[in-house]
Amino acid sequence: MKKLVALTVMAVLLLAGTAAQSQVFSYGAKLGMGFPGFVDEPIASQRITLALGLVGGVKIVDGLTIGTELGYQRKGSKFTNQVWDKSGKVIDDSTYLMKTNLDYITIPLFVRVNLGRTSKFYFQAGGYYGYLVHANFTGLRSGEMVKKAPIRDGLYTSDYGIVAGGGIETPIRQGFGVVLDIKYQYGLKNLNKDPKIIGYSRPIKNKGLALSMGFYMDLD
Repeated sequence: MKKLVALTVMAVLLLAGTAAQSQVFSYGAKLGMGFPGFVDEPIASQRITLALGLVGGVKIVDGLTIGTELGYQRKGSKFTNQVWDKSGKVIDDSTYLMKTNLDYITIPLFVRVNLGRTSKFYFQAGGYYGYLVHANFTGLRSGEMVKKAPIRDGLYTSDYGIVAGGGIETPIRQGFGVVLDIKYQYGLKNLNKDPKIIGYSRPIKNKGLALSMGFYMDLD
């Protein structure tokens, strides 16, 4: 948690220091949905989750902005699985749900390139840090069926990776507008700390796509 506070303070100080030399500071909020999963997951995740956040940005020069967010994201994976016997055949009525809930406070920091004059298309890229606040698992773990079993102690609480995406800003009036945003996150941190709690020893890394809609306001 100390790392999260320190990174939040650093991001705010960076934006504040840059804003002091900039003409435009913008802020706003976003609400959307995420499509998370795990890197190298053998089965595609079927998860659709909530994502929301407060956003801020500082225009460095025309067409170039440094931005950050303080957000909440539910990550993890969800799919149905089956049990096979020793001959490789599926056991009748053996289908079960495997679901992992990972709740994060996230802080991305990115550089955004704006294109256009009225409706601005933009591309953005950077990195993110996430702090795990809650985690549980439903499914078959170490040969035993469990439901919403706590697994936070078996995971590293810190996550980080790269983020890239784009979107469009549409002004409604002077200094106020709406934004449609899409981002892809790719985790670089292996989250698996204690295989005994998680139930398997392979590396676990987050990935996911997030779609959101929100508003922004400019402070000149």
